[in-house]
Amino acid sequence: MGATIMAEVRKIFSTRLWWGLLIGVVIIGGGISALFASLVGTTAAGSGADNPFRHMTLGTAQLIYAAGFFWLIAPLIPLALGVILITQEFRYQTISSTFLATPRRWQVLISKTVAVVVIGVLYGVVHVVTAGGFGALVLGLKGQPTFLGNAQVWRTFALLLLVFVLWALLGFGFGMLIRNQLAAVFIALGIALIAQIILQILFGALDWTTAPKLLPNSLSQGMLVTSDPTSGGAGGGGSPYFDWWACALIFFGYAAVLSVGGSWLLSRRDIS
Repeated sequence: MGATIMAEVRKIFSTRLWWGLLIGVVIIGGGISALFASLVGTTAAGSGADNPFRHMTLGTAQLIYAAGFFWLIAPLIPLALGVILITQEFRYQTISSTFLATPRRWQVLISKTVAVVVIGVLYGVVHVVTAGGFGALVLGLKGQPTFLGNAQVWRTFALLLLVFVLWALLGFGFGMLIRNQLAAVFIALGIALIAQIILQILFGALDWTTAPKLLPNSLSQGMLVTSDPTSGGAGGGGSPYFDWWACALIFFGYAAVLSVGGSWLLSRRDIS
């Protein structure tokens, strides 16, 4: 099993895909966090009390360091990565030789899942370093506190790693369900971005308060920001998110269902 896992990890790093998307992580993670940090103390996000950048709070710091997940851009990279890592096997027909080399398909699928987790953690680390680095740099230049000594900020950093892994596993499971690479990428990104925005609007129009919290975007946001950016206090009953641990459990459930379900179907499909 160990050799199979190493083979799958080496397979990822043998292509240009991993560092190409990693550049996107650096640009998105660092760029958006720096942009959010530059808004602190301004009225660019509004002049009312609900402006999260009106003054620097713990929640504002968490929002800055996880900014890419609030612009809904950062999740697209691990999601696309997970889809491509499995669908490229179907596109180039390398899945056939992989299963021939390791006839026990469950070993291959577990190894691929572990490899996705490894690359998800790597991307998460890079995101934390760039988002935390550039965000804190801009805050320091503006004379604002960075809250880097706060335990909740470091929990946000740790949960960023988990969020990257979960989004990658979602993509991985989705790619096993829809094996055409182009279709899988576009459908997955469309659901992650456009469909969730439409659902947020629809749920808001229907005055549904629980349903929006169950969307993957809301779950990842709820995991990362645990303090109200507008007041610095903990989110109360009017919070748009579940508690961070509940968000993590639900999101893990989504990733597990897709990954396990996709693996189960793939283990029983004929491979040409």
